[in-house]
Amino acid sequence: MKKIFLCTMLIFMALAVPVHAEFKNPSIIDNAGYLTQAELAELSAELDAVRDKYNYDVAIYTETNMSGYSAMATADDIYDYNGYGVGENADGIMLYICKSTREYHFTTCGRGIWAFTDNGLIYLENKVVPCLSDNDYYGAFSQYIKYTDELLSVAAQGKPYDKQQHETSDLIMIFAGVLIIPLVIAFIMMHMKLANMKTARENNYALNYMQNKNITTSRDMFLFSNITKTRREKSSSGSSTHTSSSGTSHGGRGGSF
Repeated sequence: MKKIFLCTMLIFMALAVPVHAEFKNPSIIDNAGYLTQAELAELSAELDAVRDKYNYDVAIYTETNMSGYSAMATADDIYDYNGYGVGENADGIMLYICKSTREYHFTTCGRGIWAFTDNGLIYLENKVVPCLSDNDYYGAFSQYIKYTDELLSVAAQGKPYDKQQHETSDLIMIFAGVLIIPLVIAFIMMHMKLANMKTARENNYALNYMQNKNITTSRDMFLFSNITKTRREKSSSGSSTHTSSSGTSHGGRGGSF
């Protein structure tokens, strides 16, 4: 009985321990030499933590000269032919950077296509590319790690990022500019006009304002019309996709810096 109990407990404990994927590649391969050894070790540890946290392959790959005919094709091929990705669908995302052409590309695969929507990639791009343009590669990689973590956290709740987000300060400025300021101006102008109308007196008899005319015809005139439009929501099934040279579907986004 004791042996049966111990075996049962061991099986239960084994099932209770979360299973993490074994990643075939380092989280950062910096062939272009952007990082010092200390920076590489620090950022690799941070990116490894994101990988383990969400069980997604989240990687960075840089090279001096582009090994393919375009940044997108190169990023896809590096991902496919070097064994990146988790599980049978190769779930994950990789940031590819070419030093000589100053091009970058985010390639997504498997459930990474679902987790990183088109708007999500734009959001990520807006955080990373300004640092690349300033040649701040440590900063760019730090931003990539921070915001892939954020986007995967949102996706883990079942609804991947698919809307433009604004900082609270931006919303306050927009609210003030669009609504409050015009209202204040309108109030001041109306107050000035009312101040100049001191000679006006209330008259309770409308006949005093009417001219003595015979009305022979009448017609209805519509001065205003209200049109209600309903926005058709787009599906948030993931990002736009294409097929790589290996026949694998990828999402992604890229450009120059």
